[in-house]
Amino acid sequence: MAKIIQMAVMLGSSKLGHGAFGFDERQADSTPVPQMKRELPTRKMCLEAFKRTHYDILIIGGGAVGSGCALDAATRGLKTALVEANDFGSGTSSKSSKLLHGGLRDLEQAISRLDVAAFRRVRCSLQERSHIGKLAPHLSQPVPILLPVHHWWQAPLYYMKLKIYHLMAPKATRSFQYLSADDALEVFPMLRRQELFGAFVFYEGQHDDARMCLSVALTAARYGADICNHMKVSRLIKNKDGNVAGAEAVDQLTGKKYSIRAKVVVNATGHMSDSLRKMEDSEAKPLCTRSWSSIIVMPRFYCPEEWASSTRTRPLGHTLVGSSDEPLNLPEQDTQPTETDVQSLLDCVKHFVTPNFDVRRCDVLAVWGGYKPLPVQSDTLHHTRFKNHVIQLGPRNMLSIVGGTWSSFRVLAEKTVNAAIRYGDLSPLRKESVTAESCKLDGASGWSPKMFIRLVQDFGMERDVAEHLSNTYGSNAFKVAVSADSSGKAWPIVGKRLHSEFPYIEAEVKQGVRDFACTLEDMVARRLRVAFLNVQVAEEILPQVANIMAKELNWSRDQIKKQIRQTRTFLNSQMGQLTKESASQMNIPIKMSVRQVRKFAGQFRQMDENNTGYVSIADCCRAMKTMGVKEVPVDLMHDVLRDIDVHAQGKVNLYEFLLLMSAIVQGNTEYLRYARLYLDHKKQMQGSNFPAVMQMERAGGGL
Repeated sequence: MAKIIQMAVMLGSSKLGHGAFGFDERQADSTPVPQMKRELPTRKMCLEAFKRTHYDILIIGGGAVGSGCALDAATRGLKTALVEANDFGSGTSSKSSKLLHGGLRDLEQAISRLDVAAFRRVRCSLQERSHIGKLAPHLSQPVPILLPVHHWWQAPLYYMKLKIYHLMAPKATRSFQYLSADDALEVFPMLRRQELFGAFVFYEGQHDDARMCLSVALTAARYGADICNHMKVSRLIKNKDGNVAGAEAVDQLTGKKYSIRAKVVVNATGHMSDSLRKMEDSEAKPLCTRSWSSIIVMPRFYCPEEWASSTRTRPLGHTLVGSSDEPLNLPEQDTQPTETDVQSLLDCVKHFVTPNFDVRRCDVLAVWGGYKPLPVQSDTLHHTRFKNHVIQLGPRNMLSIVGGTWSSFRVLAEKTVNAAIRYGDLSPLRKESVTAESCKLDGASGWSPKMFIRLVQDFGMERDVAEHLSNTYGSNAFKVAVSADSSGKAWPIVGKRLHSEFPYIEAEVKQGVRDFACTLEDMVARRLRVAFLNVQVAEEILPQVANIMAKELNWSRDQIKKQIRQTRTFLNSQMGQLTKESASQMNIPIKMSVRQVRKFAGQFRQMDENNTGYVSIADCCRAMKTMGVKEVPVDLMHDVLRDIDVHAQGKVNLYEFLLLMSAIVQGNTEYLRYARLYLDHKKQMQGSNFPAVMQMERAGGGL
C-alpha cells in the first residue's frame, strides 16, 4: 500500500491571555503555582534586557523545543533568555504535518519486535498529546482519520493494533470504529473503490504548528523570559576556564551586536545544531543527521470536511499531502522543494483517489519542505529504528538537544531544563516542571469552543472571521476585535478582510506586529499563515499587508518595496509554484512555426496587461474566437489542459498558452496527447524518483 503523510491544514492560532493561569495544585513542589509576571514585552524591551541581565539559562533556537525550554525554565522561576536567528518556528517547527501523532508507527515496531522502548514511546506520546490539549485547547483538537483496508486479513491485524493503541491512550480519548466499504465511500467519496474491503476510523491530534510555537514563546515572555527573533548567534562567549558562558548575537534588523551572558547555554537549533557545536568545539563529531519531508497543499474537495485519511487530511478548508521522511544530503540552508517532490506526491494521490477524478498539477496551491533533525546512530541507539532524541553536555558545558517531534516537545523541554539545572547548579523556585498539568498558554484561559458567538453578537463580525479569531487568539480575540476597523457596510459591522478567500482581517496585521512580526515574510507565513495555504493569494495581498506594517514599524517607501521583493522571492522559491526544476519542465515541444509562435506570443502579451506572466482561461476562450473558433470546445479544452498539466488553476503561462493554442486552434490535440504519454513512459523507463510505494513504517500517518 502506498503511504504518504496527509494531514489537515489547521490554521488555528494561539490566543494570548490576560492574566493568571488556572492551575491544578497537584505538584510535588509546595511552591505556589506561578502567575504571569507581565504583559507581553516588546522586542525593544527584550533587547535592552540583554544588555543588563546575567541569565540562568540562554536558549539558542526558537523552534518547538527551544520555545518549550524557555517556557519550562521561565515557569520554574529561572532567569531565561531565548534568541532565534530567523523567526519563531520559521524552520522545521512550522513545516510539520499539523498532526499530533500518538505513536502508531512506534506501536508497529513495538509489536513486531517486542521493543519495550517503543512501547514506552507510544505511551509517552499519547500522554503528551493529552498534555498539549490541556496546554492549548484552542490550538489543538482531535481529528478523525480514515485508514483503508484493502484485504480481509488486514482487518483483524489493524483492529488488534488500534485496540492496543486505544487502551494505552488516556481514558478521555475517543475510540475507533470499523466501516464497511460502502460506508467508507459514503464519508470519503474520493476514495478508490477498487479492492477496498473496508476502513477503520481512529483519532489523532491536530494543531497549527506555527501558531503553537509562537504562542509558547510569547507565553514564556509573559512569565518573564526575554525573547527575541532575528537574532543570529555569531560566536559563543567563554569564561576564563574555557567553558561556554553566553553568546554574542547580531540583530539581523539593525546589525547591532549583543553579548548575552548565562550560566547555562542550551543549543536547540534543530538540524543546524552541529554548526553551533562546532563553535563550542571545532573537533566535535556530528550529533545530528537530517531527513527531508515535502508537503503540498491542495483544494478542499480532495478530503471531506472534518476528516482525514492515512494519505490526506483537511481542517481549515485545505488538504495537505506529505511525503515520508527520507534521508537527504543538501546544504543546511537549502529548504526549497523540487518539482520531483511535487510530482511524486501527486502520483501517490492518484493511487488513492478514484480514477474518474483528474489529479492535476494546477491543484497544488502551495509547496514547502523541511528537515527533521535526528540523532546520529550510536551504540546507545542502535537497538531501535525510530530514534527519538539525545541531550548531550558538550566538552565546554554547552547543553545540546537533538531530535524530538511536536508530540514530544514539552517533555523534551522538561528533560533539557532538568539537565540544565543539574549541570549548571541552578536554583529554580520550583524544582519540578509545571507545564504538564498546571500551565496553559496565554489565551487559553477563558476560551471555549463557542466563544466566537460573542464576537458575532457583540462586534458584528462574520461567523467565519469570528471562529478564526477565536481559534487563533483564544481569549485575546477580543483585543483584536476591539482594534478592528469598521467595514463600512451594514454587515459585517467590523473586520475588513485582506482577501475574500480567507477570514483574515486587517486588525490581525497590527496584532502580528505586537506578536514580534518584524518582516513581511513573518506576517504572511507565520502570523496569518496564508503563504502556507495559497501562494497566489499571499502574493496578491503583499502590498496591502506591507502598507499596514509600514505604519506600525515606520517603514519608508524603499523599505516597503524591499520587503515585498524579498517576500516574493521567499514565496516563489520556498512556498510556491516555482519549485526547483519547474522552469525546465517545458518538455513537450511546441508544434508551431516561428511566425505562428510570434503571433500567439503577441496575443498573449496583449491580454497580459499587468505583466503578471499569466492570462486567464476566459481570456484564452475570447482569443480563440478572434482566431476563427466559432464555439469553444469546452470538453476538448479540459482534456488539453489536463494533458498540458498546467501549474495554476484558471490561468496559463506563455508556454502553456502556446500549447493550448497549438492543440485547439491548430488542431494538434493528438500530437499533444502522444507527447504526454511518451514523457510519462520515458519517466518510468528512466527509473525516476517518483515512488509508487513507500515503506509503511516510514509513512507519516498509517500503520
